[in-house]
Amino acid sequence: MNDHVRVRRNRTRKPLLAALLAVPLLLPGAVPAAQAASLDGMIAIGGYEMGAFILADGSLAYCLEPGAQAPLSAQLPPGRVSELPGYSVYVDDAWGWSGQVRTSPATGEVMRQLNWVLAEHGNTTDSEKAVAVQIALWELRREPGNAAWIDGKYAHFNRNGGAAFVTAGKRLAAEAKTAAVGPGNVRPDAPLELTQDTEDGAESGAVSYPRGTTELKIAGGRFADGSTQLKLDGSTAGSVRWSATPHEPAWARFNDVTISGTWALAERYWPAELIVHPSSRAVEQRLGSGVKPVVGQNTGALGPVSATFDSRFAPAVTTQVPEELVPRTTGLFRDRVTVSEADGRWPERLDGGEMLPLLAEGTLYGPFVSPQQEAPDPPVDAPVAARASVEITEGPGTYDVETSLAGASSGYYYWLWMIREEGQSEEIRAAEILQPGAVHADRFGVLAERQIVPTELRWQTRLAEHTITPSARTLQDSVRATLVGGEWLQDESGARLQANVRLTFYQLNERPERQALPSPAARELGHVLVPMTEVDRWTEAPPFTIPADERGWVTVQACLIAADQTAEIVGKITEWCDDFGVPDETAQIVEPLAETGGPAPRPEALGTLFPISPEVALGAALLGMGGLSLGIALLRRRARLM
Repeated sequence: MNDHVRVRRNRTRKPLLAALLAVPLLLPGAVPAAQAASLDGMIAIGGYEMGAFILADGSLAYCLEPGAQAPLSAQLPPGRVSELPGYSVYVDDAWGWSGQVRTSPATGEVMRQLNWVLAEHGNTTDSEKAVAVQIALWELRREPGNAAWIDGKYAHFNRNGGAAFVTAGKRLAAEAKTAAVGPGNVRPDAPLELTQDTEDGAESGAVSYPRGTTELKIAGGRFADGSTQLKLDGSTAGSVRWSATPHEPAWARFNDVTISGTWALAERYWPAELIVHPSSRAVEQRLGSGVKPVVGQNTGALGPVSATFDSRFAPAVTTQVPEELVPRTTGLFRDRVTVSEADGRWPERLDGGEMLPLLAEGTLYGPFVSPQQEAPDPPVDAPVAARASVEITEGPGTYDVETSLAGASSGYYYWLWMIREEGQSEEIRAAEILQPGAVHADRFGVLAERQIVPTELRWQTRLAEHTITPSARTLQDSVRATLVGGEWLQDESGARLQANVRLTFYQLNERPERQALPSPAARELGHVLVPMTEVDRWTEAPPFTIPADERGWVTVQACLIAADQTAEIVGKITEWCDDFGVPDETAQIVEPLAETGGPAPRPEALGTLFPISPEVALGAALLGMGGLSLGIALLRRRARLM
């Protein structure tokens, strides 16, 4: 409330009012006032009336300009404004205050606060509350140019029992500064929060969203239902699971999952506007009433929030040959390459289940004549028998590889496999999923990666004698070995593997025919073993005695069979037999003559054992038949001729 009628009767100064910056608009349906606002219902505090003016239409309005003259003239039609002009007036009132009052224009938040006080509390029939409303309006427009006038009135009120009104008005002004909110005053009570699962290498997690969330979108992943966009009603807060979809569209070391959203919340805010009721006299101040709050919706964006996954990993490679021995005739080397995860998880595209493709390269080193020691790398001068590669397209697992070396030399062979970063495709190298320049390899000389092409031996055998007589029934045999297709394998000490050759003695009634297998008519008499470690050198076998009751023919077959070898040697020297019935390995049993009285050998039979003429043979036959004189004569004649 400002100076009213009684003030004017005492002394009146013409105020200097600035023009309104915003032209008041006629409110729809408003009827121009035909009379002045009424002071009925105000409270006089020490003679100074405070409270609300009653307008011609019965509504309430309050003074907006501290120190300016009270609007006692007829009111003009009201208008809605967003700014109150500044003013400067000289005041000399009946309550002992005189001086210049200056007030700046009111805009923005001050207008909003004034509106809140008027709209929320100004339309009251409580006269005491109306006094507090007026004091709150003064407080909200308080500034250095009008503070002395306002404080002068407070001092007057305090002296006249109105201190409670001042306190209530100040409290209402303070409340207005926090309660008079503008548009956008309601926001979500929490941001989007992205969490990741704690399992090692997990590329999944959850996102929590606040109440009011209307939509969530994900890039670089998908939600639990498989979608990349979720519609929500915003009624409650919540969370939803997500998982990454890395390496789309290209393989990459770093993959981001980004989630964003939108929100919408109902809000109530106060326009920074007032309804102004101007007086018909320009020197009198304006009255004001409030504008209703706006009930609407505030919207905005959530996030984005992101998680970055590092897909760098290191593979491991090991191998296990399915069989250690490789026949020289086939030369087929097989290996089983097992790849696994040494560090990190094997990168995978979820769509289609495609695993990061890699190339593993294998080198078959050999032949070595002796076993090799396990080491990180092969010897500098290690021979290379073959190279192979395998495309790792299914991720961790076992892959079969084979390569053929026709006529491979006997020896020890070792596989060594590696996955080289520099050996991968341009796409994989550009992704930098593998450490640049990295080599992931197993060790050289691993027993599980060894294959052996066995030594192959051939031999000659020969009997020292080709007749077995009653006085000489022991056969002495000799063996000479030769190599086929490579070297004689050695053990770890460098010594040749000992080959035990079995000499089997067979008896037959007839002279044997040369053939691969023993004749069904042959009867085994026994065998001896000949240990051999030399090439192209005759080795004598242990002597073998033919039982005294045996007759006919004896032949020897030489074989190397696994059963005769030590466990360490088995398989490392190929089994082989020479022919049965070899002439050099065949002897005839000569029956005793006088002792047995049996029939004499046939001449042709004798001729096969000795290089003699038919005459000598006949002579010997005659000796056996009792023709002693004729037999001796023939033998002597043969001797003279010789």
